[in-house]
Amino acid sequence: MVEGFKTKLRHGQTVTVINPDHPNPSLVEFLGRLSVDAVFVDCEQGSADVETVENMGRAARLAKLTSIVRLFSSEDWVIERYLGRGMDGIVIPRLERSEQAAQAVEAVRYCYPRDAEQKIVVVQIETRPALETLNEFLRVDGIDAYFIGPVDLAKDLGFAGDFRQAEVQEAIDGAIATIRDTGKVAGILVDRDNVRRYVDRGVQFLYTHVNEYLTYGAEEFTRLLPES
Repeated sequence: MVEGFKTKLRHGQTVTVINPDHPNPSLVEFLGRLSVDAVFVDCEQGSADVETVENMGRAARLAKLTSIVRLFSSEDWVIERYLGRGMDGIVIPRLERSEQAAQAVEAVRYCYPRDAEQKIVVVQIETRPALETLNEFLRVDGIDAYFIGPVDLAKDLGFAGDFRQAEVQEAIDGAIATIRDTGKVAGILVDRDNVRRYVDRGVQFLYTHVNEYLTYGAEEFTRLLPES
């Protein structure tokens, strides 16, 4: 599962990464029947506890999905605790310095000295300092993808989370280009309105929410119904 995920990234292909939104192993198992490459369990903003993460990771393995967990902290003990629940990789949010990213990679190597390469490490670029020192982040070895957090980046840039503002879009596009120019993998939050735009710009790590999937399906189903 992990090797297939990494192989797609190495070959320039896109991966679809879904946040299940609800701390439910059964939902994760069902996502394995869809065109999904990985589940993204959110422990930064979501409600999943450690035991639930472990069960969602089990469900992902049964469904042959790659499992990634977004942590609430980049501290070594947090990385070890959540990787120890059987997850395939981690997402580290709210970074401001490349040294933090390097420390996270070293924590993974400490936990798995023989097979750290089989773990996925994603760092989020979502603060002004991280954006301004992006080239330093890109020099850190062992990072599989650089995920741009548009909402938090827009907040940090002074736009109250409105990532559709022209200045924020320009910053995002510039970051994507910088990541791609160094041969690294760029990722971002997508929806049906912008996914093609970002794919055309070379984004490979395509992150979205299962709630979006449900909404799209509900809207399509409603269109099939006779008008009342």
